Amino acid sequence: MFVFCSEISERFLTLYISSKANIKLGELFMKISKKTKKAGALAMTTSIVAIVLLVVFSTMMVKPIVAGPQFPAEHLFVDATYLLKTDETNESVNITCTFYLTNIWEKESGEIKAIAYVIESDNNFAVYKETVEIGIIEANSTAEIEIPIILSNNSYKVEILLFENNKLVIKGKLIINAYPVYSWRDVEHVTPGGGVTIIKEQQLDGWNIYNSASEFKQVRK
Repeated sequence: MFVFCSEISERFLTLYISSKANIKLGELFMKISKKTKKAGALAMTTSIVAIVLLVVFSTMMVKPIVAGPQFPAEHLFVDATYLLKTDETNESVNITCTFYLTNIWEKESGEIKAIAYVIESDNNFAVYKETVEIGIIEANSTAEIEIPIILSNNSYKVEILLFENNKLVIKGKLIINAYPVYSWRDVEHVTPGGGVTIIKEQQLDGWNIYNSASEFKQVRK
């Protein structure tokens, strides 16, 4: 009888200890679970904040694309071209190429710029370049454009490039012949013995400028 009671007491003690261990283990798992949930929530919150900050900074850094003004295909035309002689020496002549550029659009043009290349016809070599900033041409208006050019005794092609907002829109070409005209005159020179000697000397009468051809055409449609 005593042995049987002892066995029962040991079994109850074992179950009690086992149940206590299970309870402690369960509490441990619950604590770990809570910590894991907190860590997971913290990680998720951190990720969401990082994504929001990334979107905000990306939006601030990316500049919006603003479309530039759209111009009609053909609204700029060169109506007339003139050559004006301004100065001359024995070696060269200065001329001004004047042309009239009309904007037929009902709105103002973009920024207009002209570049001229003076090219020797015999070797197709550019010997001179001139750039002129014109600016904006008002709606239904004509602008007078003057480009100074220096020429010597030769035949030239003068190529004129017209840009609107840095885009080439019109290309022109002039064929110009320039040559000096000389004459002879009698000049008196006193000799060492007191005599007078007549010597013929060449003098410049001026430069002839002949524009044999000119044309302007649209480059982009």
